[in-house]
Amino acid sequence: MSLLKRLISVVAPIAGRIPFTRRLASEYFIDKSGNATSPRPRPFSMAADYTSWESLTDRRFTGRHLPPPKAADQPARPAVEEVLKLFSRQGAGRQAVDTSVLFSAFAQWFTDSFLRTDRSEPRDFRKNTSNHEIDLCEIYGLDAHRTRMLRSMKGGRLRSQLLKDGRGVEGEFPEFLYERVGDQFAIRAAFRNAELGDLHDAALLARVFDGWTDAQKAAVFAVGLEHGNSVIGNTVLNSLFLREHNRIAGELAKTNPDWLTAPDGGDERLFQTARNVLTVLLLKLVVEEYIVHISPIEFPLEMVPFVADGKKWNKSNWIAIEFSLLYRWHSLVPDVISDGQRSLKPAEFLGNNALVISEGIDSLLGLLARAPAGRIGLHNTPVFLEKVEARTLKLMRDADLASYNAYRKAFGLSRLTSFAQLSDDPAVVQELTRLYGTIDKLEWYVGIFAERYDAKSMMGDLMLTMVAYDAFTQALTNPLLARNVYGKDTFSAKGLEIIDNTHRLQDLVNRNCAKPPKVSFEFPKARAG
Repeated sequence: MSLLKRLISVVAPIAGRIPFTRRLASEYFIDKSGNATSPRPRPFSMAADYTSWESLTDRRFTGRHLPPPKAADQPARPAVEEVLKLFSRQGAGRQAVDTSVLFSAFAQWFTDSFLRTDRSEPRDFRKNTSNHEIDLCEIYGLDAHRTRMLRSMKGGRLRSQLLKDGRGVEGEFPEFLYERVGDQFAIRAAFRNAELGDLHDAALLARVFDGWTDAQKAAVFAVGLEHGNSVIGNTVLNSLFLREHNRIAGELAKTNPDWLTAPDGGDERLFQTARNVLTVLLLKLVVEEYIVHISPIEFPLEMVPFVADGKKWNKSNWIAIEFSLLYRWHSLVPDVISDGQRSLKPAEFLGNNALVISEGIDSLLGLLARAPAGRIGLHNTPVFLEKVEARTLKLMRDADLASYNAYRKAFGLSRLTSFAQLSDDPAVVQELTRLYGTIDKLEWYVGIFAERYDAKSMMGDLMLTMVAYDAFTQALTNPLLARNVYGKDTFSAKGLEIIDNTHRLQDLVNRNCAKPPKVSFEFPKARAG
């Protein structure tokens, strides 16, 4: 670690305890990250290799940070099968130093809401189905029609049901999506609409749930996204945030009795205000806990409302293909989720809502928080995700992305001149040399996972810079954080109080679990040390 970094690591925790310096430092770090590269709009998107009106305006085409490289600058393209060997986990794999599986689960749940490659048939890899906003579509759905399906239309609440776990303790969960009709499962009438469309596309659900047993389908919840039941982490977090929405709606009803005199009993305003509040809570968690955990410097970042005002990076959101790809943190996923006392194999944490119901979300949140994640990097993708990794490599090639060094230059970092500068692992240096020859021919996606990083970090310089840039410029430009929006009229006095008093995922767990476990994105051994 450089002398400057050591100095910052000592001073940062002290400065972070002083409100004034914490806010100033937060604004500086956010602005520095937002200016890491050129601001949106960009001249290119996945629509074409040249600028067109479509490439500048049609957000159904995924954006891109850099245009396709010219022939002379094209990175090498070894066989996908050979590149995949660079990612395949070796032996038991490498464990993260300070990251819990809860972080991995939250990252997947969070990013699946806006990193949405188009999955319709025939597939067009250039397109997406994203709203390009952090809008909690995980529990609210992708549009107003689907949101309405998920609402109870009473008291501003989302549809939910009370289910007993194995201890007989009741917990609130989303309603079930399916009902049995004869020998088949069909989407319940509440989630079907012949004119406007069902909650989820039937053909897509058929692919998502292909191979699922009747018992698995019977426990599928009606949530905002088609993949919301794919892993227990998604189910646990969807249930937690649904509970918090309904709790907030109840608090708003108590403190705003005049709203209840509306013809609908206040349902519409209660729902919309609760959604506003919960969306900002998520933004706070992302800035003040999630990004803080990613950062190599221990500093209590603060989500500063209207921090984007007047900044050159304050532009309309448009998800880039690079942002979608760099978040494929498959290596975070362990072969077995274990806290030393309890273990879950892949067959138990994939598509297993029955487990969530029987054990309760409090028990599983605790397990996820106590279990260590894998370490981000090469040679650490679990076997059951290798097909997904192969599809990611194909998408990288289809997108015709520039080289690793081209992206370093675009994001203000110095170009590397050798693989030895990139990795400390002699075996990796040898493999990359064999496959790519020189570092100037290294593919970007391979490079960001090959990067060295120290024990205080969880990723290398380029990946960290790109994550920070996209995260801040697409989270803090949220319309709810705008100066003329953020205030009592949007959230109510009670809503602002809830926002001000929420800083960690632990706060939501404490409010919504019968026996709230201790949760953190940090692995407990790191906290204890």
